[in-house]
Amino acid sequence: MELVELKQKTTQDLKTVLAEQRVVLRVLQFQTHEGQLKQVHTIKKTKKIIAQILTLLNAQNAQQ
Repeated sequence: MELVELKQKTTQDLKTVLAEQRVVLRVLQFQTHEGQLKQVHTIKKTKKIIAQILTLLNAQNAQQ
């Protein structure tokens, strides 16, 4: 998911995407500990998306 796409979403949509990404991150971490995950770089990408969403949400809250 690109930052441009995230900026176009509403606050409620961002919260939904944030919850989904946190679930994905949790699943990826479990797979890593079990030795099933071969593409470990997906964890870093997921964390980056979560950080971008949180930054956008904080910026929107600061404006209000």
